[in-house]
Amino acid sequence: MIKRSLISGFILFALIFCVPFALFAERSGDWEYKINDENESMITKYYNWEKSTDVEIPAIIDDYEVKSIGKSTFSCTGLTSVIIPNGVTSIGRYAFEACEGLTSINIPEGVTIIGDGAFFGCTGLTSITIPKSVKLIESGAFYHCPGLTSITIPEGVTSIHGVTFEHCHGLTSVTIPNTVTSIGDYAFSVCEGLTSIIIPNSVVNIG
Repeated sequence: MIKRSLISGFILFALIFCVPFALFAERSGDWEYKINDENESMITKYYNWEKSTDVEIPAIIDDYEVKSIGKSTFSCTGLTSVIIPNGVTSIGRYAFEACEGLTSINIPEGVTIIGDGAFFGCTGLTSITIPKSVKLIESGAFYHCPGLTSITIPEGVTSIHGVTFEHCHGLTSVTIPNTVTSIGDYAFSVCEGLTSIIIPNSVVNIG
């Protein structure tokens, strides 16, 4: 069962992240982006971060639909609010790393992957909604988000990867669906506020 879920996760990752994007980035206003073979764009950098607190990611940039938020797109300590458009399907590695001022974020339905460390060190984050469309939450996605108090992992996610919620000191409630079969190493390490957790019978491996 675990082997099958890992293979499924790998296939999903490959389908979404392995569509080749252009080697060189384009720039449009405050945004840098790349285009893949299907004429879809991936946001790779936001330039106006020093002056912005509230940011709305465009749904279309230079006539290309935005489908992905790339690696380390935002590293903005002053960012407090982000609106992600409905067309986005993946949030890349460390996309919002160390955005300490970010207090809440609504991930739209349609996003299927939250990458490694996507919200790593978002110490001000107190609320996040993970949609039912999400199938893969990678390692350390919410590492050191001490302001989070509750998390509901959606049906369809098969694995809680290692260190996903490590150092989430304020976490008191976690809902794990029956689709989860494995919980990785240190997934909930140093979550001092978590006094109880219900692990479904579907889980056959805990790291």
